[in-house]
Amino acid sequence: MIRILLLVLFLGSCATAIAEPATNARRMIVLGVDGLDPVMLRELMNEGATPNLRRLADSGGFEALGTSIPPQSPVAWSSFITGMDPGGHGLFDFIALDRETMLPYLSAVRVESDGAKPIQFGRWQLPVGGGELKLLRDGRAFWQLLEEHGVPATIFQVPANYPPVQAGEAALSGMGTPDLRGTSGTFSYYTDDASMIAGPVSGGIIERATIKDGLLSASLTGPSNVLLADESPVRVRFTVRTDPANPVLLFSIDGQRRILQVGEWSDWIPVRFPLLPGIIEVSGMVRVYVKQIAPHFGLYISPINIDPRDPAQQISYPVNYAPELAEASGPFYTQEMPEDTKALSAQVLSTAEFLDQTELVMDERRRLLDAELERFRKNPGDRFLFFYLSTVDQRNHMLARESDSTAPDYDPDTPEVLRDAMRDTYREIDELVGSVMQGLEPGTTFAVMSDHGFAPFRRGASLNAWLEQHGYLKLLDPSRRDQLDWLEGIDWKQTRAFGLGLNALYLNVRGRERDGIVEPDARARLSREIVRRLGDWHDPENDEPVVTQAVLREDVYHGPHVEDAPDIIVGYARGYRASWDTATGKVATTLLEDNAEAWSGDHCMDSRTVPGVLLVNRPLKASGDLRDLPVTILDYFGIAPPAEMQGQALW
Repeated sequence: MIRILLLVLFLGSCATAIAEPATNARRMIVLGVDGLDPVMLRELMNEGATPNLRRLADSGGFEALGTSIPPQSPVAWSSFITGMDPGGHGLFDFIALDRETMLPYLSAVRVESDGAKPIQFGRWQLPVGGGELKLLRDGRAFWQLLEEHGVPATIFQVPANYPPVQAGEAALSGMGTPDLRGTSGTFSYYTDDASMIAGPVSGGIIERATIKDGLLSASLTGPSNVLLADESPVRVRFTVRTDPANPVLLFSIDGQRRILQVGEWSDWIPVRFPLLPGIIEVSGMVRVYVKQIAPHFGLYISPINIDPRDPAQQISYPVNYAPELAEASGPFYTQEMPEDTKALSAQVLSTAEFLDQTELVMDERRRLLDAELERFRKNPGDRFLFFYLSTVDQRNHMLARESDSTAPDYDPDTPEVLRDAMRDTYREIDELVGSVMQGLEPGTTFAVMSDHGFAPFRRGASLNAWLEQHGYLKLLDPSRRDQLDWLEGIDWKQTRAFGLGLNALYLNVRGRERDGIVEPDARARLSREIVRRLGDWHDPENDEPVVTQAVLREDVYHGPHVEDAPDIIVGYARGYRASWDTATGKVATTLLEDNAEAWSGDHCMDSRTVPGVLLVNRPLKASGDLRDLPVTILDYFGIAPPAEMQGQALW
């Protein structure tokens, strides 16, 4: 699952002295490049591989930018948006805990129902109540303040803004935006390869498909049909016809046809999903990739994206912004993180195919950025533009092992194109930055920023196993530990602490957790004891520390949500991260294990080891952290920050 920003100033094309603005208008562009790492960027700058980013840095400043604690994308971007740490905005992890039910939920958004039950008649039902998607991030977004002071602002896919805040001139939602099925992205893969087990996999589903006499007839599973009593999903039939003499096929769905060769990606194919045939339907769109036809058939269909030309739900503010953008630039990925990391992890896409798919995303983003820059230039006066790019982050998660000779499954025979993929990605960002700078008007401030950097993820640490072995956690039946997740099977009457998510450690406090046993007045003392003992955790393979930043919530958070936070935030040493079992609340047997997954780079570690970046074409007076950026933006437009913002202006 999850991403970066900046401030923009003008400096001519390559001059190092700051030119005076030609007008009194204050204009700023911030490019948020999720995951852009300061160490790698400096290395490439010194090699001369990123000349435009070097020119931007020389024209003003380049600093490592402090990230959030923990350095998770929704947490970090929320601090950028609000100018507050998690104690103020209330997001602490991708996953949050309902302390009354002891069940996890996604931390950033939830559906709130009015409780009205639908009217049922036979196999159909009529929804009579209402439901509302609620963004759980607290605090005012900085562009709300810009709007209050008459500054038009366009916000393109900043994470942690779904549903989009109803403010600014235009905004498109980003991280958190689901696919049409309501998931973070579910691909479909159709194959007759018996070595691949049919059924659901993380982030997708593998369907058994057999071609007979050159024809395949199958169905694509769409959204749940809320008009059916059982709310079963809508399925749309499609066919594939192969050519016996050539590696080519004809893909047909919902009146759309595409002739595709092996190794070819389709354009966006619109698909309508009928809820009430002939009367009510919802629109989606997919991309299709022909992986192979022989000796085994393999057809990948992307997650069904909400079609921006006809959105099935609100993904933009105002509602006509997404259709207008699609009309200007063509249809584009709308799901929260469009790079299909799950298909690579499931070995549905190869690393090279994943790289090709992410290049489709980059091509779309170039077109969309060009359209937004054109609109920015056409509108005079004060103006702000934020534009988000996810590909650096998502590629780094999946491609880190290709160039890391110390990775557990590093292959010395990795092709050069994959070994150099991240360097090439930084060059792509550099070219994009160069195109922005080339079109900058005198006086415009331009910034490039990221929410965090990156580190290798070589070893997984099982926090719950550590807690169990140190007497803080007990299982009802240890023999069933491999069968249970999401905190199932824990003996709450004998458990004082437990982990859930990537950096969160909770105490089982009486009167707070459903079955709490730790007395409230003993909470702080127990927290300090666990923090001290975590600092003594070393990897027996190399004697390196596993945890280098375990902190108490009251020591790092401020604001109305401190009491909602996990009791301890666990920052793992560089190269280590919470194990996959820890993230889902499992209690593993082993404390540490090699990470053999394709997901081989990460940032959910000690926040001091993965800072982001800030480059801007005007001088900076100091380095800072994410909370300083909204204050700096407001200051640029002459707006005093509200009292709850915790940062300072960096000019």
